[in-house]
Amino acid sequence: LGVELVLDRDDKTPANDSAEAIMYWALEKGLNIKATMGNILNLAPPLIITRDEMDRALDIVDECIGEAERALL
Repeated sequence: LGVELVLDRDDKTPANDSAEAIMYWALEKGLNIKATMGNILNLAPPLIITRDEMDRALDIVDECIGEAERALL
């Protein structure tokens, strides 16, 4: 699963700094994700992941994206 982060949806300016920050914040919270091409977050869960584990992983990604949004304000 890839999530592309942009600063503006119209001009699609890559949000490279935000992607890197989100990657490290997620790691601090126990989730290992990778940022590729500067602004794409890659999530590659194992095939044996449980629904609870996936829900927790997505909660962490959501928290970190919220932190990045607040940092931009």
